[in-house]
Amino acid sequence: MKKAVILVLLLAFLVGGLFAFFNRDRETPGGNVRLPVYFTCDTHGRLEPCGCFAGQLGGLTRAHSWLQNRRLPDSLLVDVGGSIVGQEDYHVIQYGYILDAYHRMGYQALNLGAEEAELDAITIREAAARSRSPLLSASLVDTNSRELLAKPSTIVTIKGRKIGILGVLDPRSVSAPGKDVAILSLDDAISRQLTSLSSECDELILLAFAPEAELRRLAQEYYEFPLILGGDVRQPSQSVTRENQSIILATTNQARTVGQVTLVRKNGSVEAEDFDIHMLYPKVPQSQEIAALSSAFRKEIRNTALTIDNPDAPTATSIPGVKPLATYVGSQSCKPCHEEDYRIWQKSGHGHAFEALVRRESDADPTCVGCHTVGFGDPSGYRRAYEATKLIDVGCESCHGPGSEHVAIHTAGKVPAFKFRPLGPGDCLTCHHGEFSRPFDWNTFWPPVEHGKATTK
Repeated sequence: MKKAVILVLLLAFLVGGLFAFFNRDRETPGGNVRLPVYFTCDTHGRLEPCGCFAGQLGGLTRAHSWLQNRRLPDSLLVDVGGSIVGQEDYHVIQYGYILDAYHRMGYQALNLGAEEAELDAITIREAAARSRSPLLSASLVDTNSRELLAKPSTIVTIKGRKIGILGVLDPRSVSAPGKDVAILSLDDAISRQLTSLSSECDELILLAFAPEAELRRLAQEYYEFPLILGGDVRQPSQSVTRENQSIILATTNQARTVGQVTLVRKNGSVEAEDFDIHMLYPKVPQSQEIAALSSAFRKEIRNTALTIDNPDAPTATSIPGVKPLATYVGSQSCKPCHEEDYRIWQKSGHGHAFEALVRRESDADPTCVGCHTVGFGDPSGYRRAYEATKLIDVGCESCHGPGSEHVAIHTAGKVPAFKFRPLGPGDCLTCHHGEFSRPFDWNTFWPPVEHGKATTK
């Protein structure tokens, strides 16, 4: 009997020891509490890399795979803002798929950033209502009613502890708020919510889409937040910043990174451990679940009438009552006088740029079409309704501008009164920026497409 009791006690001791060993990353001796936190910012519409060049980083497709393999249990996953690209109707449609992706990835809070604040009040309300992960902003209010457009905060319970998450936005980060949208000052937004949220929670975290200087100021003013995660920054944090009683961290870079830190509460104070900004390199596999959402988005906008499809719709550069003299006529119109230049163009990647979109079923995605066609978005330029019948690829007029006047003058045998302006590296950067050339170098990229030396007919 005694042997049996001793055996049971020994087994209990071993089980308890194993339990403590496998949970040592969550609780430490002395009652210290550990909270792993994962954070992102500046997704910028990047459900998946566009695929124009090999070796592209990031995308929510890779973030999902990385989190599935690396995220610890009993952890927090949040986004600081900047999820959408712009305010066009196709951007808003894509935003719905991004919110769906966040939910599937297990995000517990999504802050509204500067790009989201440029949407109109109705669109923000609708997004907040349909998002299955809490969409937060204590900053954005209706200009008329002064009511909040989204929930100001959310509470996440992890191992019995209530974690309060408050989302704010610096008004100075926003170029122009959307229709019927007003932005409270950071202090006003925080002070309206802080007392009630503090009374309900064991820990507070602030998601602040704001510049670095403001993040430090907030830490000085509001000691209640042991962790402040920032958004409107030039680059991800290189190390842990401590200001007053707060730990400040930030990330950015268009869905190419996932930030990680473990908060450890020791004797009333909070320390940061295991901090890292993880780059989502091409070796990280892409989640097929999120890639399917990206494919569904492309299919939806292919079959949706968009504002940009209307040739009479005003553009950002159009002047009311003024029509351009020249229109787009296509590279074929340049061939009779510039045969050698036309031949060089046909052999280049520019001459087959639209094919890349067709292969990825992105040939109806306005986000991609602009850099693979002639004059997309201009009344006389490429339109999605053409379905690749004309004005496709990076043609002569993509760089030199509309050529109808130039062609008409030469066809009539007259001497043109103008010349196309010289082009330089800056013109190429409209499309060849960042990873789309990794990096762009004029001396490398110009020789294969160099032209203009041949004598015209």
